[in-house]
Amino acid sequence: MASADELILQMQHLAAQARATRHASGARAGLDRLKSSAQKLAFEKQTEVDALEQTISGAEDRITQLREGGVKGDEAKEFLALSTLVDDSKKQLVKARAQLEFALDRMELVERREYEAFHAEVRAETHASMAEDPLSNKPLPGGG
Repeated sequence: MASADELILQMQHLAAQARATRHASGARAGLDRLKSSAQKLAFEKQTEVDALEQTISGAEDRITQLREGGVKGDEAKEFLALSTLVDDSKKQLVKARAQLEFALDRMELVERREYEAFHAEVRAETHASMAEDPLSNKPLPGGG
């Protein structure tokens, strides 16, 4: 029969295991949904950034061509339209890059929460092992 100290120690480990398990569950709650939405947003914004960069590059190349020969009367309308397109695209590019950074930050947050949940699970396993035999000197799971 176990002594009172062993039973108290066992109960403390079981309580710590329960807390760690709750922490792990809380940390993992909603992560899959958050992760998939962040990945989707990052993909969409990266595609948008690439398209805007291509648009800007193409329009700037055409503007350079028009400037080389001097902008003639019939090319002035195209020159102004391209200049406006470049300006508008640069504004959209800044916004798209900011949204991409936001999505990447969300993905980093998800990874950090997954890491914290993993450690909480390891703590729960350790306390479960220690609750089985509170006075044992056997090695703990995970090398701890």
